[in-house]
Amino acid sequence: MDFEFTPEQRALQDTVRRFVEKEMPKHDVGVWDEKGEMPSGLMDRMAQVGLMGASVSTEYGGTGGGVMEETIILEEIARHSSTVAMAYGMDVCFGAVTLERHGSQEQRDWFLPRLVAGECHFALSMTEPDGGTDILGAMKTTARRDGDDYVINGAKVYTTGLNIASHIFVVARSSRDESKASHGLTVFLIPRDTPGVTYSKIRKLGSWFLHSYEVVYENVRVPASCVIGRPDKGWHAIIDTLNNERIFIAAVCNGLGRGALEEAIQYARDRKAFGRSIGEFQAVQHPLADSLVELDLAQLCTYKAAWMQDQKMDCSVQAASAKYYASEAAFRATDRGMRVLAGAGFTMEYHMQRYYRDIRQLIFAPVTNEMSKNFIAQAGCGLPRSY
Repeated sequence: MDFEFTPEQRALQDTVRRFVEKEMPKHDVGVWDEKGEMPSGLMDRMAQVGLMGASVSTEYGGTGGGVMEETIILEEIARHSSTVAMAYGMDVCFGAVTLERHGSQEQRDWFLPRLVAGECHFALSMTEPDGGTDILGAMKTTARRDGDDYVINGAKVYTTGLNIASHIFVVARSSRDESKASHGLTVFLIPRDTPGVTYSKIRKLGSWFLHSYEVVYENVRVPASCVIGRPDKGWHAIIDTLNNERIFIAAVCNGLGRGALEEAIQYARDRKAFGRSIGEFQAVQHPLADSLVELDLAQLCTYKAAWMQDQKMDCSVQAASAKYYASEAAFRATDRGMRVLAGAGFTMEYHMQRYYRDIRQLIFAPVTNEMSKNFIAQAGCGLPRSY
């Protein structure tokens, strides 16, 4: 076993760290969060240093990396802002991976060079108002074939990143097979400004500048060329991206947890009580040690899953395990950080409250940890399906 990055991966990590320190220092991220505005040009600057194409084939202008490179970038960005990391992840996960694996040659030729250049960004519109984890049972959005077009009608919730997206992946039911609910789903990639698409912002506890929306599709007419993959076989494209999505979220959690731990350690060194820094007391040291151990373990889980996917191995259990454990480890790291900072952590002056708010979402999104454990028990332990 070799736990060392390649020279290229180490250079990539250094590049991202320099970018994060220069282009998104924590003070600036705090300002963006309070204003609720993603800074214009940030994703463009990521493209300029090659980050948007780090996991895209050289054929389309990328640097030919894989999920491991994607993971390295996400961790480093999330140390300062999990919100920016989520925006980046939606482009490289839902955008690059889905298009490279399931897009037509024309779609790959058009979208991927523009993604690498930072000229297009993506949001995923899949969750229905009547169900989150139960995608198949809750899917009511329909896509009806009409000549050379499809007409989409329905509603979605928690479509995240629409404020910066140029295009939306929309999952809709185009036919129905009573014997198998996964048959009959189709994935479309449509411009955000397509007539008939309306949306309204949802107020959230965290991630204040990457907004989530309720989206209504009312007689949205799109050409058949917008279909990703095969009509009625969209579930296969969705499933194929789930492992990558779970690794992406695990990497974001690792970076978020590491950023919160760094804040707590610095405060423990600086804060004085009873004539010395509070970091000298075991009651403060032990929870920080717990966080470091748990975050290191979460990182190892995530790297293993990323490596397995890059090797084209089945990593479904490892990806689910990484998402589950990393989000719980980061959740605990932010909670311990709030306890170390005490009253200071409860103020908006310090960054800890932002880490504390932002991690709450990743416990249950994009898949709940309870559902992750259901899958791990079924696929990993060989137990009967429990849902």
